[in-house]
Amino acid sequence: MAQLRHFKNDLDALDVQVLIISFGAEFWARAWQQDTGSPYPLLLDSERATYQAYGLGTSFVRVWSPHVMWHYLKLVLRGQKLLPVQGDPHQLGGDFIVDGDGVVRLAHASKDPVDRPPVEKLLAALRNLAAEEG
Repeated sequence: MAQLRHFKNDLDALDVQVLIISFGAEFWARAWQQDTGSPYPLLLDSERATYQAYGLGTSFVRVWSPHVMWHYLKLVLRGQKLLPVQGDPHQLGGDFIVDGDGVVRLAHASKDPVDRPPVEKLLAALRNLAAEEG
């Protein structure tokens, strides 16, 4: 979700509201928000009701896979600072586009912590939705 900050103007032009939902402790969630420069509202769901409602599971194997470890190693080698693990590191996330009527228009349940849809895919879905409503 941090990459969306680079597309804030595009998202504003589409008149969409981006919300970030986390289950972690407020301290760590705010630290992430500050470190990433995310301009979007962050909601805390300590009971993970939203995660359950959207069918987002947990997985030890997928979180600690060689693919994920390689991804994080490359970030560290590029000099990126990683935040310490907080909360349940095995909880998987996702990206969802929900229209004004509460209909899910795009659902991407992450297979692992680094599995995110390309921002262009999200923007294309939002543009299609705007065209339908326009």
